[in-house]
Amino acid sequence: MYLIDVILPLPLYQNFSYLSKNFIIPGIRVLVPFKNNRLIGIVRYCQEVNEKRLSSKIEYKYIEEILDNSPLVPHNLFSFLEWVSWYYLTPLGLVYKIALPPGVFVLPQRRIYLTEKGKEAIKKGYLPEKFAIIKKKGYSLKYFMKKTGITLKQINEFKQKEWITIKSQFRETKIPLEIFIKLKKNLEPKEEISENEIIKYLREKIEVPEKILKKKFSSKEIKRLLEKGVLERVEYPKIRKILISIEVPQKYQLTPSQKKVFEGIKNLINQGGFQPILLYGVTGSGKSFIYIEIIKEILKNKKKVLVLVPEIALTTYMEMLLLNYFKKRIALLHSGLSPSERLSEWMRILKDEADIIIGTRSAIFAPVSNLGLIIVDEEHDPSYKEENLICKYHARDLALIRGKIENIPVILGSATPSIKSFYFAKKGKYHLFILKERPFVSLPEVKFIENKTFKLVSEELRKEIEKILKNKKTAFLYLNRRGYAPLVECEECHYIWSCPNCGIPLTYHKEEKILLCHYCNFEISSLTLCPHCKGSKIKFKRAGTERIEEEIRKIFPEVEVIRVDRDAVNTEKKLLQVLEKLYKSEPKIIIGTQMGIHGHNFPEVNLVSVLRAEEGLFLPHYKSGERTFQLLMQAAGRAGRKKEKGKVIFQGAIKDHYAIKYALEQNYEKFYEEEIKLRKMFLFPPFVRLVVIRIEGIKEDKVKEKCIEAKKTLEELLSKEGINKVEILGPAPCPFRKLRGLYRWHIILKTKTYKLINNTLYKFLGKFKTSGLKLNFDIDPEDLL
Repeated sequence: MYLIDVILPLPLYQNFSYLSKNFIIPGIRVLVPFKNNRLIGIVRYCQEVNEKRLSSKIEYKYIEEILDNSPLVPHNLFSFLEWVSWYYLTPLGLVYKIALPPGVFVLPQRRIYLTEKGKEAIKKGYLPEKFAIIKKKGYSLKYFMKKTGITLKQINEFKQKEWITIKSQFRETKIPLEIFIKLKKNLEPKEEISENEIIKYLREKIEVPEKILKKKFSSKEIKRLLEKGVLERVEYPKIRKILISIEVPQKYQLTPSQKKVFEGIKNLINQGGFQPILLYGVTGSGKSFIYIEIIKEILKNKKKVLVLVPEIALTTYMEMLLLNYFKKRIALLHSGLSPSERLSEWMRILKDEADIIIGTRSAIFAPVSNLGLIIVDEEHDPSYKEENLICKYHARDLALIRGKIENIPVILGSATPSIKSFYFAKKGKYHLFILKERPFVSLPEVKFIENKTFKLVSEELRKEIEKILKNKKTAFLYLNRRGYAPLVECEECHYIWSCPNCGIPLTYHKEEKILLCHYCNFEISSLTLCPHCKGSKIKFKRAGTERIEEEIRKIFPEVEVIRVDRDAVNTEKKLLQVLEKLYKSEPKIIIGTQMGIHGHNFPEVNLVSVLRAEEGLFLPHYKSGERTFQLLMQAAGRAGRKKEKGKVIFQGAIKDHYAIKYALEQNYEKFYEEEIKLRKMFLFPPFVRLVVIRIEGIKEDKVKEKCIEAKKTLEELLSKEGINKVEILGPAPCPFRKLRGLYRWHIILKTKTYKLINNTLYKFLGKFKTSGLKLNFDIDPEDLL
């Protein structure tokens, strides 16, 4: 007899024990009785026991069915997932539910098969004749029971006699492919070919999706050119919602500075063990080529590589490079996949059919055995933080933890590293490698247009856009739509109201006519005179991409205006319309949000303008300066990346803020020096760890009351434990005071060491009850909104 510890996908902080007559390998799924239901769980431990070793206080139940032939969760993931559960205060069952592909905890399709013994049993009359309908390929268990009227209890009895077997089957689904068409290389110049409109178009665009090309030109003519060998088809797995082909070099040679960095990283990897590495390389410095060379080294040693990429809609240069150089052995794990596609890729990884796994944040849980390296590209990107699920993990931080557990190197790469990562690199906690040369890219011209009138498009910018359009090129206008908090600015001197305790911009609350700090609850009247110039005029401003689109259409009525934000591409039909417009040869204006600035390898973009460069600075968040700087640097690094020198324009009212000033100078180190001083002064990460406890409910007075009670309970527990180095801010309303019909208040904890308060927070969870209200924990929050 065996005692089995089973992980069930339930919001409970406890383990569940069952009995089995057979040994079951940990990681396999089992069907178990739970109260009046049957649930699917994952086997965690299996140990042989006798009656004496079982607790007399527990009424043990037997496992009903083993669902897999081999583990769905490899052994190397167990300790990692347990660490995630402990650190992020999340029940282990829910961590497994988040980590595993959708559908794993749903009963799969099961088929019934006859064994040789079973066939004999039918002949001898021991097994009912009804079983004879089961042929070589088996029979769906569900339909067999329906057709024959035989119960599951009877089937299990026959199964114990080894007359039948039952197998669970996953439906295999392949990732859809996007077909592109391009000109064949080394074509002989023939007059008939060079005059062809399709050829002219493809010379300009390089590679175009087949469905777009067929809408523009005759399918018959495309087919003729394909058959003639003038054109060729190229297939790419649909790695992103918007798959835009990006020209990548077929061959490259590392420059001396790239080679030096590569050799340095290679030496560290050859030393073996956990090596945290920060690769800070300015845009266009060739970080991607170093990744490729390092990956080749890892593959030579018969190890596997996990590459994490940001959660965005557009294909990135890095992904296209990987697809071009390692096409055959790549698995994809990202949110754009359907549940069955995701499960299929998970099974491919388990079966060792992939050497490189590319994915967004949840790919950190990929079931890779024999892992040799983790790369986190654009490590500063906020999309690595899970904001919506109960377990609010950060994939970059988990990459370092997984690297430590598996004793392998982890490379964090960025052109604008997060303050936290750069700080640790400077302190010697991470190995730092720097690339400053831009051998392959002509840097764009960057300039600032002062726009104190707060017009969406200033006269000067309008003229710049006209110039670009006359040259048949494309302009990309970017709005930092995350500037949703009402901006509070003095109309006369442009002073931004901020909290004297936290250094965070204050948010305007219309109903109470107050300016409020959403960290410590500091407030002043909105009728207060400006402390800087004693002016009395205050501005509260907002704008969204839809409004900009309207405005741009009025200014440029003859020009194609394309809006690329989540609302504009939320269906396949809308996405196809946007792609058609993007691939048109005429000049156009693209309006976008962050999803555009990231991938941003749109064809023929020669002007990028950030319309309100300072808008992100108004967010009531200690990271507002860092986010604004990173965004402006990304914009500045993108225009005219390859053939021509592009132009970048920051339009705004505040030129002298250090985030804007150093983005104009393209000077990350100077920005870091300013930012780290402020973080130290106001005690924010990396000098402390933050924990947010958020309570949400329909009635605000009840939410506020519970938040005050939560603070009191925490203070009592910390006092009892003798922990006095924890600062508790609040309670205060969240900047988004009401969201999806619920009022939201929070408490913020600041501590030098999180380990110190983890046990206290678990005790708090056991003691503090919130009936009818939602209680959320966010450890190391990225957003405090």
